[in-house]
Amino acid sequence: MRTSVAIFLVALVGATIGMQLGGRAEVEIGPFQMQLAAQPSLHGGSQLRIPPLGAISIQDHAGPVRLVARVDGLNESETRQLIADPARIEEATDLTTGDVKSAITTLALRAVGAGFLGALLLGAVAFRDVRRTLITGGVSLVLLAGSGGIAAATLNPASLSQPRYEGLLTNVPALIGDARSIYDNYGHYQSQLVGILTNMSKVYEAVSTLPTYQPDPNTIRVMHVSDLHNNPTSWRVISTIGSQFQVNAVFDTGDLTDWGSAAEANLYASNITALKVPYVFIRGNHDSDDVARAVAANRNAVVLDDQVREVAGLVVAGVGSSRFTPDKTTGDDNAGKAVEAEAGERLAKTVLRYNRENDKSVDVMMVHEPAAAEPLKDHGPLILAGHTHERKVEALDKDTLLMIEGSTGAAGLRGLQGDTPKSFEMTVLYFAQDGELKAYDEITVSGSGQSQVELRRVIVGQSNGAFPSATVTATPSGTVTASTPPPANTAPVIPSPTPTSSVSPTS
Repeated sequence: MRTSVAIFLVALVGATIGMQLGGRAEVEIGPFQMQLAAQPSLHGGSQLRIPPLGAISIQDHAGPVRLVARVDGLNESETRQLIADPARIEEATDLTTGDVKSAITTLALRAVGAGFLGALLLGAVAFRDVRRTLITGGVSLVLLAGSGGIAAATLNPASLSQPRYEGLLTNVPALIGDARSIYDNYGHYQSQLVGILTNMSKVYEAVSTLPTYQPDPNTIRVMHVSDLHNNPTSWRVISTIGSQFQVNAVFDTGDLTDWGSAAEANLYASNITALKVPYVFIRGNHDSDDVARAVAANRNAVVLDDQVREVAGLVVAGVGSSRFTPDKTTGDDNAGKAVEAEAGERLAKTVLRYNRENDKSVDVMMVHEPAAAEPLKDHGPLILAGHTHERKVEALDKDTLLMIEGSTGAAGLRGLQGDTPKSFEMTVLYFAQDGELKAYDEITVSGSGQSQVELRRVIVGQSNGAFPSATVTATPSGTVTASTPPPANTAPVIPSPTPTSSVSPTS
């Protein structure tokens, strides 16, 4: 009896040690490079670890074995192909299912082999008898097979809908909602993107006929974007509109990423080079120093942090967000406003010093949060900001205009959930050669499930007179119609912007 108990205990301990040491496998699942491990556990279940964000746990099976998967990296080329070709997503999903089955099979074989070997070695040391050692190995196989059988018998796929989040990922449900709804909406939106960009072409062609500001060949055109939040579709929208409007530069007021990790930054920011125009960037509160370095690695990028540079004929000053709060939403708190105001004060001193020491003064100042704009009044004519995901233009005083951009990333992945998805928003700014803002086009590209593009042109600095407006509509059949209502009897106020045209194509 004692011998039987001893054999059982040695087999159990040996199998546990062996599985702990050798029950792991490095595999590729879809675009992810992962490490799988089978670990002893009293409660079973599975855990997905995503450094440095945290972990997601599900109670998908019972038994004494826990499956732990860790994401070690991404296959960048495969990921880019998925982003560029939405049709591959469904195909990749089928392939990934096969990858998962193959990976688990590989892990199971290694875990059983390692557990069996561990039991044999411990049995040999404990008993110094070939017969008892072999029996110990046999018992370990029974224990390991029984553990796998319990896991298979208690498998509960429904547990996928009840994950538990740890670390920074505790905020994921509030920020992005159900992952399946995001996948469904993203795929649907990608299928509409061709129609959206076609409508954008019609808008651009129609804009030239509107009775509004006409840029001359010397006009400096800048696209203001903000809060892309890792949305892969944003790059295609920015590239298309930037090309059609022949922009000379792109100014980004931050929150390029969601979590600020090096992995997401290195992959996402690499798209900047393809824009082929200067890309001026300041950090948002979701962007870490890793993000700034990833942006700076692009040959056409300029990263500003309390600095002044001349870009595309404009003198630009910018300061990154003083906060790194990737676990927060876009709401401000009093402490955060105070910190951002201090950043604005630092930039104000830098701008003042530059203006004193140079013949040409600063044309554009860039901050992430609007709270940083107040100290910059009287230091320059234009301040660009983001953060709020709501477009707003206001005159801070008679000399300074504040332009807050909406989200050019449609609020990121969380913008894909819900019945009313967020829109992509960006603005094309028209500057004279002396750096004076003359006009701007507010461009809104519809969110998921729609194919609508709206353009609103605004003239800056008009002092008198009434101005006509016009609407251009692109229909599903491809026709473009235009109408001009009677002029309004109101005069714009200097320097507040005056809306002069609206373009709303639908398909």
